[in-house]
Amino acid sequence: MTQENNRVWLWTAGSVVVLLALAAAAWFGRDFYRNFKEQRSLAQAQAFLAQGDFRSALLSARQTLQLNPTNVPACRVMAAVADLSHSPAVLDWQRRVVQTEPTIENKLLLASSGLRYQNPPYPLTAQILDELAPAATNLASYQVVAASLALNRRRLAEAETHFETAAKLDPTNQLYALNLAIVRLEATNATQAVPARAVLENLRTDTNLGLPALRALVVDRLAHRDVAAANNYSTQLLANAQATLPDRLQHLGILRQLKAESFSARLLAVQQATATNASAAAEVAGWMQANNLVAEELQWLTNLPTAFQAQPPVRLALADAYLQSADWRTLRDFAAKGNWEETDFLRLALLSHAWSELDVKPVADSNWGSAVTAAGNRYSALTTLLGLAEKWKLFREREDLLQRLVEKFPRERWAQQALAQLYLVAGNTAGLNQLYAKLFSIFPRDVGIKNNLAATSLLLKTNLPQAGQWAAEIYAIATNDPVIASTYAFALHLQGRTRDGLTVMEKLDPQLRQRPDAALYYGVLLTATGATNEAAPYLKIARTKTDWLPEEKRLLSTAAGEF
Repeated sequence: MTQENNRVWLWTAGSVVVLLALAAAAWFGRDFYRNFKEQRSLAQAQAFLAQGDFRSALLSARQTLQLNPTNVPACRVMAAVADLSHSPAVLDWQRRVVQTEPTIENKLLLASSGLRYQNPPYPLTAQILDELAPAATNLASYQVVAASLALNRRRLAEAETHFETAAKLDPTNQLYALNLAIVRLEATNATQAVPARAVLENLRTDTNLGLPALRALVVDRLAHRDVAAANNYSTQLLANAQATLPDRLQHLGILRQLKAESFSARLLAVQQATATNASAAAEVAGWMQANNLVAEELQWLTNLPTAFQAQPPVRLALADAYLQSADWRTLRDFAAKGNWEETDFLRLALLSHAWSELDVKPVADSNWGSAVTAAGNRYSALTTLLGLAEKWKLFREREDLLQRLVEKFPRERWAQQALAQLYLVAGNTAGLNQLYAKLFSIFPRDVGIKNNLAATSLLLKTNLPQAGQWAAEIYAIATNDPVIASTYAFALHLQGRTRDGLTVMEKLDPQLRQRPDAALYYGVLLTATGATNEAAPYLKIARTKTDWLPEEKRLLSTAAGEF
């Protein structure tokens, strides 16, 4: 190569290096600028949230998430704003946090929100606690959430046990001892209630625990219909500068019970104090509704400025008041207008319910379909609609929503169990079979799902060779499980190998064979071999169970000689 050509090659190579360096600088510069924008918008969102400027906080958090959809602090801002608006979208944002950072703490926060945004029996909270139990029962925070779930379910003894455990795990935290005293205060056993009340009396002047102690004493006196004493404690509570709006609302309830002349003036003062805060106004409206003041609630809310009425918490309070008062025409007209943004699915559901109550079913059905469409794949929206379907006794719609939840969120075991129970009660073996087939395609190693798929296939006599193979595979894993053994024994019976099936059942512990699930199949196989006398006691045991599937009922009737 000549020297001149060599210079050309060097110049070209040098140019490439320079261009690559410039490209890299541009790329990393762009990445740096993107990161800078993300951090700046996040800082703004957090600052706006702290200042109470929730609309600006929402906008800044959304900007952050456009740059990075998994930014956990931004998701927390979105969750906080949703919570202030009483929006179930809290669950969506906290689920995203858990997906990004699946820590025990984040999962417990999601479980706590489940108590506020789901209906009893709070399936999301129960599932999370169940999944965390192997690793988290040694944490006081786990025990507190478990206690809260127990309290919401009115399982006082269970709540007491959890608070006792929390107090042992963190003996320096007096709050757990306070909660334990509150639970014991509700006990019917006076030997527990009296010392618990003494603990709260001693704590009511405590700097840190005085307020919760007083709140518990107010509730206790109200529960015992000692309204005068409740008023005394409530007055002490309101004298504290840290008293909250719920404290003032509770005091209003006491004044109303006492038929105090000051009640109307106090209610007006609370209404005026909250008339510029949508979340607080909705809380007042909710209290009025719970205290049978729906007409007064509507009069107050509808006299507020139109722009204020359009804010999500107030708008939902108005809709709830129309719903509570069964004013279906007004609810229809109210829900027919505007767009409720992320809660538009709720507007459409309310519109559907209004049309249904007005006996215009085609329009009701159309709006319900639109509500489901508007909910999309959002967990919070679908679970909210599910709660409404249960409340309004929309059985077909409930099934459809559970199917959607199982399809979109297959790891939500509570939804699987609810759908399976629905099919079981309806005697829909084909529906169960389809459900287990779907779940098996996602969780092929789950023994329970595989057994249920095999069992329902055998009952329906569909795909028998494959069902028999599944039954054999799971029996090899769990030979001592009476349900799995029954499935395998029945599979052998359908293959013409009834005596082999009896051998499988007879390997079980005799007490396990007397469980209804096993007794039915053992009795059926004994009858098939002509051993009717031996089968009779087992068939009798099987009759103690009432929720058999139709195909199992026929097996039982045939084996017992009932045609």
